Amino acid sequence: MRIESEPGFVLHVRPYRETSLLVDLFTRNYGRLRCVARGFRKPNKRSINRALFPYTEYLFNWQGRGELKTLSRADAVQTPVFLQQELLFVGLYINELLYRLLHEQDSHQSLYESYCHLMMQLSEQGLDQTILRRFEILLLEELGYGLALDSEAEHGNPILPESFYRYIPEHGLNKVTAQSADRGSLLKGADIMAISQGDFSERSAIKTAKRLSRQVIDFYLDGRTLNSRELYRQHLLNAESELSNVNIASAGESQ
Repeated sequence: MRIESEPGFVLHVRPYRETSLLVDLFTRNYGRLRCVARGFRKPNKRSINRALFPYTEYLFNWQGRGELKTLSRADAVQTPVFLQQELLFVGLYINELLYRLLHEQDSHQSLYESYCHLMMQLSEQGLDQTILRRFEILLLEELGYGLALDSEAEHGNPILPESFYRYIPEHGLNKVTAQSADRGSLLKGADIMAISQGDFSERSAIKTAKRLSRQVIDFYLDGRTLNSRELYRQHLLNAESELSNVNIASAGESQ
């Protein structure tokens, strides 16, 4: 089977043998798939390496009937995107989610369009928490793990704005009747109702959506650690250490 000019993005690349690459793609019509890009690490006749950049849309050609396809061509349809600083970690996080959670060769066209929108937002305007949260929620829906936020799981009672709830993956919302010491793990009814309606105008709803989507995503990762999160934690620790050293040096100069 030969596919030509299929829109898609590079999710993950690693060296393969001496001159080739193993490439995981996220495509509009074929979902996530893996290809071997033979000779892509070797300069072509014009002495140019055929580099593949993440966060950049391509038109891909590949062939093959098995799980591992052979990538024959990759033409960028835009200037390569280079995310910087905090945005780089967001891009790494999103790509790793798709790489780890999507089944191979399952089409997710709505998710693809949402991904395009998110990458455009990151590259042109910076991070919008609302768009990121919407993407996470859509990803869960596309995987068949959609959030059940319209009523309580056990009795089907409507969500009350002033009540607090716990969300249990593959079960739903449980109302918390007793005062809980761990209030930080609970979800307020008003925020749940807003998320269910797609209303992220309140900051509390965005924060609740982040906590909720992370909890559910971690459940379906089944104990697998996201490398992008660990890299971000290390980045924050390094930044904090550098700031502390600057403050110490400034204090010493002022004495």
